[in-house]
Amino acid sequence: MPMITVFTYKNLPPILEICKTLNNKSFGEAWFAVKQSKYNKNEVFIQYYYYEDVEESLKRSFSEEDLYEIVSFLKENGRNRVLKRTYCFINVLTKTFEVYRGPDDRTKEIVSLIGSLLKVKFVPLRLSPEELQNIYSKHSIELKQVMFKNVDGLIYDILRGDFLEKNKRFNEYLKTFPECLRVISFRPKIKFLNSNNRYQVTINGDKGTIRFSQGLFSWRPRYEIRQIVFMIAATVSLF
Repeated sequence: MPMITVFTYKNLPPILEICKTLNNKSFGEAWFAVKQSKYNKNEVFIQYYYYEDVEESLKRSFSEEDLYEIVSFLKENGRNRVLKRTYCFINVLTKTFEVYRGPDDRTKEIVSLIGSLLKVKFVPLRLSPEELQNIYSKHSIELKQVMFKNVDGLIYDILRGDFLEKNKRFNEYLKTFPECLRVISFRPKIKFLNSNNRYQVTINGDKGTIRFSQGLFSWRPRYEIRQIVFMIAATVSLF
């Protein structure tokens, strides 16, 4: 499922200066393409281009058997690498930096490069159990899944169901282990670009990630993602 890793910051230069500093900056065979968003005046749209080994790029999408055949064919025809692109957004209103991938080494690389160029420290977003509760209480149509951490010696305890907010067991857990709630999955109460509003959003309070169930699309429109990031930023008082 598509995932976004969210970071926070305290101070950044004006948007035009950010674009001027980052745009066309290259690092070996990787580079940035940066501009102000044409859909939101408070956002900087960043594209990070880099090359990746063809096998590494495809192994997440194919079985081991299929992967071997595809990679062998590509390498026989001189295709050893593929050009990849990662989207990022800086929002100067919410003071968030979003990387459109999970918290892996590539994400760390992007954050490090941009932080160095802009002379700013990006900090992974963290949400407390109380903040997670506020999000699903105020911005959810339905709570679908939760994860409690370190309950009765268990590393993780996951509860699933329809309208968990009304579930007796869940509310008993919440009352007994209020500090252990770390992940929530819910149907968001936002404005949608189309009628497909049954997908789930999963927020991990430890990792600062937002995961989207795929539904009909691999990625949700920026219009919808922006609303979810805004509700999180407002909840943790970033602005």
